[in-house]
Amino acid sequence: MSSAPGTRAAPPTPALLVPLAVAGLVVLAVGLVLDPTRGVSALLAAGFLAVTAALGALALLSLFLVSNAGFYIVFKRVLEALALNPVGVVAMLAVLPGAQWVYPWARPGATSDPLIAAKAAYLNVPGFGIRMLLFLGIWGAFALMLRRQSLAQDADGRVQHTQRSVALAALFLLLGGYTLSLASVDWLMSVQPRWASTIFGFYTIGSTLLTGTAVAILAVFWLRREGRLPEVNESHLHDLGKLLFGFSTFWAYLWFSQYLLIWYANLPEETAYILARTRNGWGPLFYGNLVIGWVLPFLLLLPRAAKRTPARLVPVAVLVLLGRFLDVWLQIAPGTLVGGPPLPWVELGALVGVGAAFGAVFFRVLATAPLEPAHDPYLVESLHHHT
Repeated sequence: MSSAPGTRAAPPTPALLVPLAVAGLVVLAVGLVLDPTRGVSALLAAGFLAVTAALGALALLSLFLVSNAGFYIVFKRVLEALALNPVGVVAMLAVLPGAQWVYPWARPGATSDPLIAAKAAYLNVPGFGIRMLLFLGIWGAFALMLRRQSLAQDADGRVQHTQRSVALAALFLLLGGYTLSLASVDWLMSVQPRWASTIFGFYTIGSTLLTGTAVAILAVFWLRREGRLPEVNESHLHDLGKLLFGFSTFWAYLWFSQYLLIWYANLPEETAYILARTRNGWGPLFYGNLVIGWVLPFLLLLPRAAKRTPARLVPVAVLVLLGRFLDVWLQIAPGTLVGGPPLPWVELGALVGVGAAFGAVFFRVLATAPLEPAHDPYLVESLHHHT
């Protein structure tokens, strides 16, 4: 039997998440001590993935709001809790003290390189830190404001809260896309300051939408499995599956577009990026990234039934998230590590530690509000989605 509207609480945090987070972070700490460059690279990859998981959920919430979508309301609180997750913020801030290990422009004497010296007015540690705080602060402020409007509507039921949320969402989509593009240049592209890509910001936006969708699917599935979201039916899952299918293809389009532009222009300052990722044993991972991130999800999600069946949709979401971590790590590691890809024990420690911490905090944030937004004007539509 369903709980009274607006009273259903989140389930407790799965017991395995905290020990996994501790174990993974211990492995990462050992890696940081033994090889700081590799440890900070792994932390940067895991932290960026966690940030884009939260930011992707916020982007989905905003897209649904501005498009007057109604199907998502039964799991709106899931998107809000994901968007408010601070684990990625903490991980990215932890990268700051070790910036010199992964960013050539942050090292003493870096300005002896004329190209880095020409970019020193922008690429410097104080400016990097200030911009990071600014980006994270803007995203967090929008997540908090949308959450506040949602909870206020629970209290008084006024439709004006939805209208204000739509206005906030529209503003976020403008500022969020712009700031995420700048953040991707700071946090990822500047690992190789001699390389530049005009499509990199769009690539990161596509990746973020894909990450947010995959994480949302896993969260919704778990809560549905625990009986906390009984209203989520096959039609809700189908819509989420279609988004995962579509964003995966959008990401692949941007991946191929960037590769094609670099290959066609054949400029030394651009091809160095691809060559570093296709030589010295990196090639299988570089091309395997496309297989994991798009080819397999495309083939597995192509049938309609796959997008409506948790047993088929959830493994694809997990596969996509693994591909997302590999993709981010490949944007960092070949530019920071010497030689070919190492045995990935440090990287797996970072992924498991940060990922499990993200999951544990998600359940804590989810428990701060009822799972069902009782007075949302689209709630009835969502409850009867395609039924």
